[in-house]
Amino acid sequence: MLEEKTIVNVQFKSTLSHEKLYEISNKNKSEMASVKGLIIKYYYINPETNVIGGTYLFENIGFARDYLRFFFLKGIGLKYGIIPETLKMEIGNVNLEIKGNNTKYSLKDYNSS
Repeated sequence: MLEEKTIVNVQFKSTLSHEKLYEISNKNKSEMASVKGLIIKYYYINPETNVIGGTYLFENIGFARDYLRFFFLKGIGLKYGIIPETLKMEIGNVNLEIKGNNTKYSLKDYNSS
């Protein structure tokens, strides 16, 4: 089970503006790209609910757990203005992967954009 890809989903509301959150996240891209075992991370904002989040795909659950320990130990929540009672985290192993073949998107290096 340790070798299965693992998804981590983090959701929260923030005291910071969406613009400030984007600025922080964009500044953090190279640091995130060097997280051991991270395959890809998506940042997102739901403008209807004001929920901010990140979905991470890791090589395995061990790397995912290491990142979550880092997340809490380094006080990342403070940097993003996380309102504590809104923080939600889910972690799970990928058991089926389907790649769409009817889309304009392809897998590429998003760190360069």
